[in-house]
Amino acid sequence: MDKENRVSFGSEFFDWVMTFIIVAILSVACNIVGYGGILLESIPGMLIFAVISLAGLTVKHFVPGNLPAVAYIALIGMLVAMPFSPISGFVIYWANKVALMAVVTPILAYAGVIVGRDWREFVKIGWKGIVVSLLVILGTFFVSGGMAEVMGRIFGM
Repeated sequence: MDKENRVSFGSEFFDWVMTFIIVAILSVACNIVGYGGILLESIPGMLIFAVISLAGLTVKHFVPGNLPAVAYIALIGMLVAMPFSPISGFVIYWANKVALMAVVTPILAYAGVIVGRDWREFVKIGWKGIVVSLLVILGTFFVSGGMAEVMGRIFGM
């Protein structure tokens, strides 16, 4: 049983690494083209994000329970960026070299590909499900935009 788990983890880990390589390449390209980033300054930040994400996914794999991987990733990210962390200055400096939207863009594109791949299944839910899904997407977009606008005005951005 233990050997099966190691093989399963190895296979999963390889998939995670390949996914992070693709997302990192696309994110670095988006950071350079869309946000004026510099290649050699973007790479360390993306590597930090990838290592934190891989660590969170690894913890999720081995820790029993139903806590989502994103919770472990966020916790690890916060811990390495906290002032008491000996690497916080390094992490914060290089993470700031990557624009958030540069990272979000390829991830959303990847999500779109996944949804597009299962389009037949999506259509099977019927027109009411499609309307509800579109309303949820639009609502999320407008609420997020509204919150960003309010926060920007509050903090003078």
